[in-house]
Amino acid sequence: MIELTLPGMTCGGCARGVTAAIKAIDPTAEVVTDVANRKVQVTTAVDTEAVKDAVKKAGYLPA
Repeated sequence: MIELTLPGMTCGGCARGVTAAIKAIDPTAEVVTDVANRKVQVTTAVDTEAVKDAVKKAGYLPA
């Protein structure tokens, strides 16, 4: 499992955007978002760097 802190995830729309970005690289990923604490947990076969890159490209992690 991968857990990331996402300072840019501030609302439900952001959480959906983060989930969509991760699902775009692994449609079978399990994504759990926590907007209040700005965290996401991802269960995926994709490596951590690929997940981080997808979330960065979506604008929710600083470059």
